[in-house]
Amino acid sequence: MSFIDSIFEKAKANLKTIAIPEYDNDYMMKAAVKAHQDKIANILLVGPTAEIQKRAEALNLDITGMNIADPEDADYTKALLDRYAALPEKVMPRSFIAKRISSPLYLAVLIEAVGDADGTLAGVNATTYEFIMAANSTIGLKPGVSTASGVLIVEAEDFDGLQGTCFGMSDGAVCISPTVEQHANIAISSCETFRAITGVEPRCAFLSYSTDGSGGSSEPVKKIREALALAQKMRPDLKIDGEFQTDAAIDERVGAKKVKRPSEVAGRANVLIFPDAAACNIGSKLVLRFAKGVKQYGPLYQGFRLPILDCSRSDTDVTLYNNIALLSVLAADKHS
Repeated sequence: MSFIDSIFEKAKANLKTIAIPEYDNDYMMKAAVKAHQDKIANILLVGPTAEIQKRAEALNLDITGMNIADPEDADYTKALLDRYAALPEKVMPRSFIAKRISSPLYLAVLIEAVGDADGTLAGVNATTYEFIMAANSTIGLKPGVSTASGVLIVEAEDFDGLQGTCFGMSDGAVCISPTVEQHANIAISSCETFRAITGVEPRCAFLSYSTDGSGGSSEPVKKIREALALAQKMRPDLKIDGEFQTDAAIDERVGAKKVKRPSEVAGRANVLIFPDAAACNIGSKLVLRFAKGVKQYGPLYQGFRLPILDCSRSDTDVTLYNNIALLSVLAADKHS
């Protein structure tokens, strides 16, 4: 069974409600309706009812039985704002959210914040910055987490390493140039997300151009070592190691040659933490374009109190359908 087929099975076994605010994108609407009909998730379409119905008719989609959250319903939005204002976890005051609730994106994350949805999927129309701002000001970060981040799940069907064919890659979208503390938090969050999505124990490697000091003691390498030490101190229960070059991290033969000490990660890493967003973004796109049989899913946002998933503006209805299933599985883990 492929990775994504296992995700479909998990999503169907524990149905969650996913809020979809980008009803005005054809691909998103097609994916949302199919996911609802296939019982991958309960889909909550967020936007003006008349516009959603018009869009569905234009696309010849049957949305019978699908719930709609309408920002133009004053009684409904007032009740949501009242509930949000009473939350001990609220981030911003009621007045701040009230000014933005006409936006389907803000309404969707508000609905999730009060517990009426288990996840929010967006990003085909909204930028990453817009989505992050909406989630950060409404849902907020987990206690003790210093930054949001995103992890890609990569399935390399032809890879024959000991760790299997699924990898996490982080962070190529959110935290552009992480501090030591942020870098450590990204690693920990990525381990947790990878375990939740795949069911596999994470073996997390901090990547660098250097392996165990082979590249000297430049400031970038020192920064990675400090982040590694902090992550290991914060979560000694996790298998986190480095600094490793990519081949030493994922190839058992190279790892054994380059890492002259015992390591439970070298040569067997399945969670790869890049030095910064540029490296991760470039690396993940090269893998996708150059290698056959490689599929990427996500990125799944991490660090937030509740699950959200940011799509790419180039996503098709097939990609979005897969991401709805991924978010459902992540949400199920959150509520388990």
